[in-house]
Amino acid sequence: MTTHDEVAPRVVARLGRAALRRYAIGILAALVFAFSWLFRFNDPGGSFGGLTDDHFFYLVRGWQILFGDLPVRDFVDHGAPLYYYVAYAVQAISRGTLSELIFSTTVLSVGAALTFWLATIVSGWMPIGLAAAMFHIWLSPRFYNYPKVLVYVVAIPLIWRFIDRPDARTRVWIAVVTAIAFLFRHDHGVFVAAAMAAAVVLVRGTDWSAAVRDLARYGLIVLAILTPYLLFIEWNGGLRVYLSQASAWAERDRERAPIVWPGLFDNPAGVSDAARTGGLVTRARAVVQDNRTAFLYYLELTLPFFALALLALSPDAFRPSWPRAREKLVLVAVLAAILDAGFLRSPLEARLADPSVPIVLIVAWLCVALPSVAVSVRSLHAPGSFAWWARLVALPVGAVMIAVIVITMSGDFYDRLDSAAMTDRFGKAFERVTSVKRQVRDDWDLFSLDIRRDRPDLVTLALYVNACTAPTDRVLVQAYMPQVLALARRAFAGGHADLRPGFFKTDEAQRLVVERLQRQSVPILLLETGDSLRGFRESFPLVTEYIDRHYKVVGSHVFDKRFGVTLLARQELVPSGTYEPLGWPCYGSGRVGL
Repeated sequence: MTTHDEVAPRVVARLGRAALRRYAIGILAALVFAFSWLFRFNDPGGSFGGLTDDHFFYLVRGWQILFGDLPVRDFVDHGAPLYYYVAYAVQAISRGTLSELIFSTTVLSVGAALTFWLATIVSGWMPIGLAAAMFHIWLSPRFYNYPKVLVYVVAIPLIWRFIDRPDARTRVWIAVVTAIAFLFRHDHGVFVAAAMAAAVVLVRGTDWSAAVRDLARYGLIVLAILTPYLLFIEWNGGLRVYLSQASAWAERDRERAPIVWPGLFDNPAGVSDAARTGGLVTRARAVVQDNRTAFLYYLELTLPFFALALLALSPDAFRPSWPRAREKLVLVAVLAAILDAGFLRSPLEARLADPSVPIVLIVAWLCVALPSVAVSVRSLHAPGSFAWWARLVALPVGAVMIAVIVITMSGDFYDRLDSAAMTDRFGKAFERVTSVKRQVRDDWDLFSLDIRRDRPDLVTLALYVNACTAPTDRVLVQAYMPQVLALARRAFAGGHADLRPGFFKTDEAQRLVVERLQRQSVPILLLETGDSLRGFRESFPLVTEYIDRHYKVVGSHVFDKRFGVTLLARQELVPSGTYEPLGWPCYGSGRVGL
């Protein structure tokens, strides 16, 4: 018989090991955060103040709040109100693109650290958690897509907790996260709600009455949290109009960037020498690297379904020490399939990282499941049975998937580390941080850009707007070039940061644009040229009727060899001078602004 004196030291030792493991995970998570932060910040890649033009799509709407406007009430909300307010808050603390770059890098790095933690839980091994986190970091979600990481690294462990213990407190927290996700971007809330519905079904099984009660309570809490926002929309145009406009915009945006099924062996950039002349293994490796976007795309589409099939072969998901492992991993696979359907579309290179959180967790689990599958194939009592054959087939398929990830990462990971100054002596990466901060500050400084010759040509247009309009003026922009008004420190007019043909073209939406233009100071308009301008006039006859009555064409120019811009000015305005780089007339003097 084991005595109390013998058991106590074992319990203490076990508790000591658990505490040591928690400390080790915490330290490694901090290191993952630091690595991710340096890797991303030191090589931002954006051509406009460290950011891409797509980043400005959200930022310019958030920065509009700096001019006193509110989403829905004063300008069109594309379904991301919380994103706009966060962007506004960052700018209220520190104006410029540097603060946004620091904020986005920090949030993404927190997401990478939490992904490491979740991957360690899934696999049970910290080294696998680290490898999975490196895969996530290498995929490099775009800076403006930080909600696509943050939402799911928070939602997944909460839903896991609900699977372990479906109590009221956990349900409330998941409802809070769902509401926040919805406010960051409406589809995030829908996706988290779908994952919660899957979890309820997994927990309740065939007890449908209990499942309905759980979902009803959860839905009511989410609705209660969102009620003030929904009432605000109803008081400022109405929910019906808002939902119809949002639906039409989303549909038109999907049409603009449809899914293109890439070929696995038709790299448009050409085939490398290794893919033509190397040995079999070398050629296979080179083909994967040459076509890595296509291979990763199909891998991400296949992984959730492969995981579900593999989970059907084991009641404990090959993770017997993790309580309710199969239900939790089924949830992750279902969420991965949902995010694949919601996020993966053209351009694929920019979107492969969007569903990365559940994808990375599946990969981490496969790293421990596949060895267990191999052992079970050898030890299964019924060789030749369906279960035996299923495991036998799963082994090479899973191994190929892991190999594709390793090969694609090995292609440029070192070069990207080198670009971030992380392959040389210790300390060089921190010196690079200083130089990047200086460069981003210089890019935000219009006076510095004014004398630089290596700047993007669209910056010249931003310089014109800043120099030739007053800080209180607004500008109507037709084309998708949100960086122009952001760099110019000017508010957009008419409630739209861009007014492209095919979007918001109903009579009701057009009348609202005209009404806003009538009560705003809008000395100039930036419309497109040629067919694009004709398409604009056909799509917005009520807006163009107002423009024709009150504005005249005073100039045109092609920027960056692809942005044709027609400058229109109020008919009654008299130029105060000429902006020499373009030969365009000025109608005010501002230079700085917000």
